[in-house]
Amino acid sequence: MPAFAGGDVFVASRDGNVMRLDAESGSTIWRKKLDSPISFAVGLGGNLAVVGHDNGNVTALSVADGQTAWTVSVQRQISAVPAAVSEAVVIRTSDGRIIGLDPASGEQRWLLETELPGLTIQGDSMPLLGQDYMLVGLSNGKLMVGNSVTGRLFWEADIGVIGGRNDIERINDVDSTPMIRGTTAYAAAYQGYVKALSINSGDTLWQTEYSTRLPMALGPNRLFVTSELGEVAALEAVDGTIAWRQEIFRGHGMSSPVSVDGRVLIGDAEGRLHSLDPLSGDLVDTRNIVSGAVLAIVENGRLGAVLSSEGELALVDVRN
Repeated sequence: MPAFAGGDVFVASRDGNVMRLDAESGSTIWRKKLDSPISFAVGLGGNLAVVGHDNGNVTALSVADGQTAWTVSVQRQISAVPAAVSEAVVIRTSDGRIIGLDPASGEQRWLLETELPGLTIQGDSMPLLGQDYMLVGLSNGKLMVGNSVTGRLFWEADIGVIGGRNDIERINDVDSTPMIRGTTAYAAAYQGYVKALSINSGDTLWQTEYSTRLPMALGPNRLFVTSELGEVAALEAVDGTIAWRQEIFRGHGMSSPVSVDGRVLIGDAEGRLHSLDPLSGDLVDTRNIVSGAVLAIVENGRLGAVLSSEGELALVDVRN
C-alpha cells in the first residue's frame, strides 16, 4: 500500500521498484530498484522506508534519497507490511512470529511467538507502533499490546468470538490494523467484534458485534468499517452504537474506507472512488479514478492516494 511522509507519496511495485513521488505533481523524486520481488510495502518510520521481500529479506531505504540502509533476512515468509518508527522496526511472519529489528542496523532485538489456529485468513494486519508501544492484531482473534523496543508484552485481549463448531466458524483473525486515539485502542476481528479498549489496562470500554477483515477508518467521532459483503457502516467512537449502514455497495468488491477532510472515501472493483457523508452515510459523488480494482486508499489531510490492481496510483483532493 502507498504511504505518506513529508508531503510526498511512497509506493512499491511487485517487481522490486520503490519510489518517492511529489504529491503535488506526481513527479519522481527518487526510484530504487531492488534485487528481489516485493511482497509487502511500504512501512515508513523515522527516516526509513521498509519493504518485505518474497525470499524473507527485509530492506530499509533512506527516506531522503532511497539509498539502502540495510538488508537482513528473517528466514521466514513475511505476512504483513513492515511497521517502523524511529526506535523500532517490527516484522510479522506467516508462522506467527513477531520480530523486532534495530532501525539503525536491522539486527534482531527480540522475537515473540504467537499461537496459530488451525485455519486462518492469508496475510496479517500491519502492527501499529508508537515510540515505545505496539498494537498487533493476531490470527487467534486477540489484540496484543507491548513494547516495540524490548518486545515486552503488556496485555492481550480477545477481539474475536471464542468457540465455533469447526475450523471455519472459528476463523476470527484480527486482520484490521489496530488504531489508537488518546488512551483508547480500537480493534476488529473477522466473525467477531469491533472493540474499544483502554490502552493502559486492556479493559473493554465497549464492543459491537460486526465482522470485518479490512482496515477501519477513524474519523473525528466515528469509526467506519466495511463488511465482507461490501456494506459500509459507521460506529460511534464513544460507545460503539451503529449510526448508519450503507448497503448500495454490496457485491462490488469494496476496499477499506478512509476518513478524509469531512468525507468517507471507499473504492470498488471497477476503479471507482465513492464519497460518503460521514453523518448520514449518503452517497455524495462517484468518480472513475483508476483502471482495475481499488486495492488501497491512504489519506493525508485532504488528500487520498489510491492504488489499483493494475499498478496505477492516483492522488485525489476531496475538495475538488
